[in-house]
Amino acid sequence: MLYLLCGATLLASLVLGGGTHSGFLGDVVVQLLSIPLLILALWAAFSDEPARKEKGRIALALCGGLTLVVVLQVLPFPFDTWSGGARLFSEGAETPFTLPSSWNPLSIAPQATWAAAVSLLVPLAIFCSVLQLDLTQRMVLCWGVFGFGVVSLALGFIQVAAGTESSLRFFEITNPTEAVGFFANRNHFAALLNVTLVLSALWLNATMESSLKSGGSRTRSILWLAAAGTLVVAVLAGLMMARSRAGVFIAAGVLAGVAAMMILHRLSEHTSEEPRHTWRGRRFSLAVAMFAALFAVHFGLAGFLTRFESNMADDARIPLTKTTLETALKGLPFGTGLGSFVPVYATVEKSADATAGFANRAHNDLAEILLETGIIGAALLVAFLGWFGRKVMTAWGRSPRDDDPRQAALARAATLIVALLLAHSLVDYPLRTTALSVTFAFFSALLVSPLSVPRVELPKSPSGGGRVRQRHTEAPVGGAWSPGVPWPESWQNRTTGT
Repeated sequence: MLYLLCGATLLASLVLGGGTHSGFLGDVVVQLLSIPLLILALWAAFSDEPARKEKGRIALALCGGLTLVVVLQVLPFPFDTWSGGARLFSEGAETPFTLPSSWNPLSIAPQATWAAAVSLLVPLAIFCSVLQLDLTQRMVLCWGVFGFGVVSLALGFIQVAAGTESSLRFFEITNPTEAVGFFANRNHFAALLNVTLVLSALWLNATMESSLKSGGSRTRSILWLAAAGTLVVAVLAGLMMARSRAGVFIAAGVLAGVAAMMILHRLSEHTSEEPRHTWRGRRFSLAVAMFAALFAVHFGLAGFLTRFESNMADDARIPLTKTTLETALKGLPFGTGLGSFVPVYATVEKSADATAGFANRAHNDLAEILLETGIIGAALLVAFLGWFGRKVMTAWGRSPRDDDPRQAALARAATLIVALLLAHSLVDYPLRTTALSVTFAFFSALLVSPLSVPRVELPKSPSGGGRVRQRHTEAPVGGAWSPGVPWPESWQNRTTGT
């Protein structure tokens, strides 16, 4: 049930969660769907199985920490003592807030804080549930994300072909001349394409390995290999078509990481055919990369270069980030409250930076986190980056403990995806959309070791054969077996006359 509900919530989040702000009907549907999933994930903390209980307790601790942050921001405190938000507007400036001298919450926009807390339900439910899935289930969901990326890529090509009046653009406020897929914003579509690029390279590596082995040069293998290579080319073309500057620049780093991932995979192979296979694989990978670059340049370079016609110094992201960071320092120690960016920035925006529209996000998640959560958010961010750094070293620096090579490949791909979304968050706000926040939570959970399926080792057979390893999907009644637990009498070998 947990696995099926997790898959349904993940797919619904990707399809319906492409809006640039909260409040869309799709976000509400996904949030309602995530509630039973989160309950199931937390229920494992009270399980009798040690492995599930451990994962459940991790999920419970994470939920408790985030709940504490929200509660602290909506509980009343003396404004003049605790709230940085009060200091921002204490000099007689006209503000959209009512700041009486009585006790009030740390958040200067409590309703927005509650709305932001509700939006965290979906990625939190996905992370906590994926923790409790085994490797096979994780792989299936991973390829589900990959399939969604392919469908989104095809939709983007159709949107561009249909023109600005295409009915396949699902948001009223969107980029009408670029491909956006299921999103409202081309930059978020480009972030998803970069995720798809990593997964398509993973698929290319897997198909290349199977087709280059002896006896693997059959027509079916060659067709799959050609399809994987074509998809890599199409994803790069889609990135150029989206005309996202951040997406294209980050894709260059993604390609470098993918190349490193494939090289490490080749070095881990120890077969007599390794030199020949490695050389053939390198030639094919080089051919795919060269063709992808040429095709992408021919297909979308002209349109992409138009994004650089204006002065980069005039980009609104620069004053947005600068003003947000300045306001964040004034809002210390506890910030202005989750979800309060829009009303806060509307008050502190400099006249020289004013535009016809309004700033819905800081376009720099680091700066926005510091503004809204202060030192608490900064501490949580540092803790996450430290944890992520250790996981990167584990995935890339030494051989994983798991014997299954799929886990090593999946962990390395997950580190690339988490890193690219973090990098994109420095110049945009992909993690503020439901679809990409769920993607981030999903691949972050993949960095935690999967739920192990218990294995028991059978005794040697009477014929002198070796030990036979047998996999059990469920633990025996009374708990999982451990090496110190004796076998049931009915399972023991019996030899007549002894």
